[in-house]
Amino acid sequence: MKLRRLRSTTRVLILSALLLGSAVSSLTAQTSTTRTARNYGFVSPNTREDLKLDDAISGMNSAEETSLRRRARNLGCVVRRNITTMRAVGSWSDGAEHSIVIRASTDESTIRYLMSRLGRDANQKAVIYFHPRTNGRARIYILHATKRMRDFALISRLLDRSGIAFRTLVPLKGETTIYIVDTAGNLARKINDAARRLRSPVTSQTGNASFIGDDSIREKGQAVFAQEIRDYELKHPGLPPPCEARKQ
Repeated sequence: MKLRRLRSTTRVLILSALLLGSAVSSLTAQTSTTRTARNYGFVSPNTREDLKLDDAISGMNSAEETSLRRRARNLGCVVRRNITTMRAVGSWSDGAEHSIVIRASTDESTIRYLMSRLGRDANQKAVIYFHPRTNGRARIYILHATKRMRDFALISRLLDRSGIAFRTLVPLKGETTIYIVDTAGNLARKINDAARRLRSPVTSQTGNASFIGDDSIREKGQAVFAQEIRDYELKHPGLPPPCEARKQ
């Protein structure tokens, strides 16, 4: 009888250890995925005021846009991550500017560093990023407008009617992808209305999102970027140079 009880107890202990190990592995994998999930960053090379939508569309093919995309990709060597970029138009209710969207799988401090460097190099007032996180308060929405809706002016008007004040439009083959970063997490109803107007499927993800810089004064924004860069580089000494610099 004692031997049977001992065997039974041993089986329970082994099973408990296996279950605990599986749970820890799952939690570790989930944490790792959150830390290195796909981040989004939004930055413009434009420093002019009062651009209109047509100006912004023309700017997508400008030398400054091409240069900023190259700078973003070259920073991949600095943070040891692959960085992809897309040309875009940042649009709001009464204006627009040519922009880029960057994507990188990394942690939140690194995406903040990347965006701060791009904001500094492009002499911007502010940039914005989104970092996926299961318990984050923010949300990113991605709408996929169909081929018939590739007219940026029409898309912008429909988004205005839904109360979506700030959005980023990315022209892709066969669709226009619309990125909306909801820093306060309160745009769900307006997003659903916009998706209905655009007849567009929509996906979303929770996370952390924040503007870095200053809304109105360029010098203040540049000071914020500089501090973000200093803080990160103090914690990560000896970072390698950008990709192009390595070739020289």
